[in-house]
Amino acid sequence: MNEQDRQTIENLERPARFLSRRSFIGLSGCVVFTALAGGGLLAGCSSEQAKEEPATSESAAEPTEQKPAGDRTVKNLDGSEIVVPAEVTSVAAIFGPSYEKLVAVGAEGRITCDGDFHISGWPWSNVIYKRVNDVPGIPNAHSDLNVEDLVAQGVQVVFCFPNPAQAEAINNAGMVAVPMTSTGAFKDVADTLTLYADVMGDEKAASQAKAYAKYFDEKVAMVKERTANVTERPSVYLAYTDMLHGYGAKSDMVEVIELAGGELASKTLEGSSNIEVTAEQLLEWNPDYIFLDHAGSSGNATAEDAINEALATGDFNSIAAVAENQVVATPTGVFFWDSGIQKILYLVYIAKTIHPDLFEDVDMKELLVDFYQQFFDYSLTDEEAERILNHQDPA
Repeated sequence: MNEQDRQTIENLERPARFLSRRSFIGLSGCVVFTALAGGGLLAGCSSEQAKEEPATSESAAEPTEQKPAGDRTVKNLDGSEIVVPAEVTSVAAIFGPSYEKLVAVGAEGRITCDGDFHISGWPWSNVIYKRVNDVPGIPNAHSDLNVEDLVAQGVQVVFCFPNPAQAEAINNAGMVAVPMTSTGAFKDVADTLTLYADVMGDEKAASQAKAYAKYFDEKVAMVKERTANVTERPSVYLAYTDMLHGYGAKSDMVEVIELAGGELASKTLEGSSNIEVTAEQLLEWNPDYIFLDHAGSSGNATAEDAINEALATGDFNSIAAVAENQVVATPTGVFFWDSGIQKILYLVYIAKTIHPDLFEDVDMKELLVDFYQQFFDYSLTDEEAERILNHQDPA
């Protein structure tokens, strides 16, 4: 072993503050790396480059601010920049709606692992997705993620929850974290799918994201036009995992309900979602309609069970929605309608429910079939579409 090789190996064995897991690669006996602040991203050199610019102990040990050739920069919804590999071939779908989004942009084949809750949380996903039954599920991904579980799967990019500590741990382990961010606007649904397409970096993903953005804009425009002259806006209460958890002023569901021609009963509450609501508040609001979504996963009771339990005592019988039998278990399908790309269907569904005369010509079953074909590459039968709309599991 010559002196140069000995020095290079010594540098590779230095403490982690100099090198992350992805801070070096070797091609044809050459080791060249650059370290980016917060990203831990790098690129290798060709054998020809190696002959012209051999690695030295000085170049190997000192991090630089130069972006590795071939890497790409994408911008998250909050304006932060994320450097991703030139070619993304292996991703982890840890964030709840991330699996759905990756399927929508045609990238399910590049999902190396997901959160364990994806495997059993939504029975329709096991029918409609092509690989969710086979992809390894990372335990406790939504509550107590062990980053080493991702490292063991050889993941490049991790679509993760809006948890700064989690994102930092992922980046420090040599992977790229793409955390969920939000501006609070309903349009974030389409913009987030565009972000996912940008990260995946291929024409198929870009085409699907553009198609969804067009679909989203068209449906928003259709609903907005029909409800523009509504003078009597029903009071709508959206329940979260159960009847006494709802949505507050920072949730985009305020905008969704207004577009649909209603008023969100709980919009004066501080916060976004899963806000605790008292029985007294619900009685005081006296909503005309109640929709319950986001139930039936991660150990929560199903929407039907949550509704039945809440109404069993008769304490809510005086609420208009209960008296008029206008308490609805929201359809789910492959994922919750209040959280993923199906939220655009939720807008139409709510609008049609609270203003049936304005949307008499809108066939939700036909809409659902078209949506699943276009964005999940699955041909729903009439029976399957009806079961999803009726909040029933696959037969």
